[in-house]
Amino acid sequence: MVEKLNDLRAKCFERGAIGIHGISRTFRNMDVDHNDFLSLTEFTDGLKKFGLNFPEKTVQELFTYIDKDCSGRILFDEFLQAIRPPMSQTRIAIINEAFAEFDKETGDGVITLEDLRKDYIETEDGKVTKEEFTNYYSAVGANIDTDEEFVKMMKTAWRI
Repeated sequence: MVEKLNDLRAKCFERGAIGIHGISRTFRNMDVDHNDFLSLTEFTDGLKKFGLNFPEKTVQELFTYIDKDCSGRILFDEFLQAIRPPMSQTRIAIINEAFAEFDKETGDGVITLEDLRKDYIETEDGKVTKEEFTNYYSAVGANIDTDEEFVKMMKTAWRI
């Protein structure tokens, strides 16, 4: 599955889908009925337009793999998480350091408003899990060329 996902990622990047804006454009091009999600048909047709002629079974497996909430459709966030390249260990380490800085009082793996005190990341429930924090900075990092620039941005933003 990882190989097929890498093929899709490579085709997206080949077509200029670098960074969140490019991935968004790719998603919108595949979303022909503009309802903000991809059906299996739209996904299948989009793969074919990219020149990825996977067997039907592989397309279904890839679709299911990307559809993390098992809704039978691919939402933009799911597509983004699947397409953006994996983060380097350097980036993961600085994200973990920043998260730990604000979670040090309770160490429960969740940042609360009390943990943040000065800075607040708005979420629906007023809390940010480590996974949400990592996903956010993974998206931000997609537009930053080098690990050094990313580390500098994180240290500046979080005063670490």
